[in-house]
Amino acid sequence: MDLKGKFRYIFFDADDTLWENEQYFRAAEAKFIELLADYTTPEGVQDMLWRKQEDNIPLFGYGSKTYMIGMTDAALELCGGTLPEHIYYGIKKIITDLAFHELEIIEGVKETLEALQGRYELIVATKGDLPEQMGKFRSSGLSHYFHHCEVMENKDEKNWLEVAAKHNLRPEEILMIGNSVKSDIAPVVSLGGWAIHTPHEVVWVHEMMDMPQNDRIIEVKNIREILSYLL
Repeated sequence: MDLKGKFRYIFFDADDTLWENEQYFRAAEAKFIELLADYTTPEGVQDMLWRKQEDNIPLFGYGSKTYMIGMTDAALELCGGTLPEHIYYGIKKIITDLAFHELEIIEGVKETLEALQGRYELIVATKGDLPEQMGKFRSSGLSHYFHHCEVMENKDEKNWLEVAAKHNLRPEEILMIGNSVKSDIAPVVSLGGWAIHTPHEVVWVHEMMDMPQNDRIIEVKNIREILSYLL
């Protein structure tokens, strides 16, 4: 499929598309399970954390701050309603390490952006906590490739329509590149847009869903392969 000349803008997901992210949340989860080892099984800690996260995301959105609330809620319940001091400070350290880790740019990203820069207007389209996501964007060393960074409340159809309107685009003029089927692929193509799926070996359970069957979805093995469709 040849997409050359069809789009003015290309939207890129950030976490686990431009830089590594989920692996750090998995590491934080492992530390949390170890911290609560005296209270229940690893599976019990993990299940409680996931349930609290699902409860909190609609209220507080995405990001490490919400993760800290989820960990605190999970620990409080597992500890019987009273949070020991060492558990609280253990959670705080886990989240501090998570929020301030050095960004690791995914292989092939810089070369791909360099090849596209000047031919398209590139925009980051991510979701989560605004200060946290903008902090990552600015510290990534990639910001000079991009025209703009959109931090959405979510990445559902409503949010994508708002982004399209902001940039004076019809939904069918959206081209999104990302790793999440739920956030980057499904809502865009359901509106009539196009999407390129760049897979990542680690996927957050909250983002898991089956790939829709749609002729406007392209699946590649890595981000470098998008150039064969765009240049």
